[in-house]
Amino acid sequence: MRAASTVVIGGGIVGATTLWELASRGVDAVLFEAGSFAQESTGKSAAIVRMHYSNPAVVRMALRSRDAFIHLPDKLGCDPVFTRSGWLFLVDEIDKEHAQTNRRMQLAEGSSSREVSPDELEQLVPGIQTEGIAYALFERDSGYADPIATTRAYLLAAGRLGARLFERTSVERIEIRNRRVVGVLVDHERIPCQHVVLAAGAWSKQLGEVFDLHLPIEITREQDVIYEAEDTSIGVAVSDQADRIYFRPITEEGNQRLLIGRGYPKPYEVVDPDAYDDRVDGAFEADVRQRLVNRIPRLSGLRMVDSRVGLYSVTPDWHPLIGPVEAIGGLVLATGGSGHCFKLGPAIGELLAGSILGFHVDYADIALFALDRFDRGKALVSTYGGNRA
Repeated sequence: MRAASTVVIGGGIVGATTLWELASRGVDAVLFEAGSFAQESTGKSAAIVRMHYSNPAVVRMALRSRDAFIHLPDKLGCDPVFTRSGWLFLVDEIDKEHAQTNRRMQLAEGSSSREVSPDELEQLVPGIQTEGIAYALFERDSGYADPIATTRAYLLAAGRLGARLFERTSVERIEIRNRRVVGVLVDHERIPCQHVVLAAGAWSKQLGEVFDLHLPIEITREQDVIYEAEDTSIGVAVSDQADRIYFRPITEEGNQRLLIGRGYPKPYEVVDPDAYDDRVDGAFEADVRQRLVNRIPRLSGLRMVDSRVGLYSVTPDWHPLIGPVEAIGGLVLATGGSGHCFKLGPAIGELLAGSILGFHVDYADIALFALDRFDRGKALVSTYGGNRA
């Protein structure tokens, strides 16, 4: 291995988009992934793409990223990765006013959505029970993406531009000298570099602690269940705040399946990323099934056919850590996604490249996501609390 200008640690969506943004601008960059590309948090993401966020900058980042997903075939020469199914948000009486206020802000930032009457809900989700739903809105242009295909498309495109990519290759240590990055240690070999992008997801905290960088991250275990039925006929992605679940269709091999997970608020299980149970809990499966069937009774015949158990890297305000670390020259964070970084991945990659190369990105200020925001009393807020950032 030879020296590089920039080393990216982590082969998920954020590492992939950052690598491509750098390579497309002629930077000599290399990426190391300890496992397989897009197989950890990214590959297990529900990958629902929505614009409904609490902060204007994040809304603009979501818009930028959705546009990238839609146009990825033209941009990277890959197969389509995005399904424009539309995204439906269902809200109870407690959150109705919050949702209306959020929507007005989002419209001002360039997003689009329409309010949906109870009568119209039946057209979007046949058989839905509307009791307990006080408000609903629909983003026509949102939907969901294939997280693995998306990430691999970015990585392959970066490789064609000259970036180097290594799977199953662990970075053992980031080397710091005189408060500045000088390289990384990989398989006992030192690779000199000027910048390191720490995008290792649930393993970022461990890598930082080697040189006393303490990242405010907790690792939580997250579960999704995949069901099949003779007729699911759910064509849209749904975040059901009233029932604290989300679900979206999966169409593969001619069978329509439904992916379902729990939404905030819910219990969170903090785990060791190197030793967690990757099997779905029976109680969890029964709980999400019942919540879904209560809302859509015709789906009572669902059969569980698969599951995904992955990890969130959760920060105190449920927003990512992005950008340079002031105390260590050349170290750039791209971690702490808190369950949001797939849908924001293209924008995050562009922000990071701008920070490293010194070009301006006008839709968001990377300083909003700096590590020291908590010490400065500048933590970001969430309209609904928790992970609906």
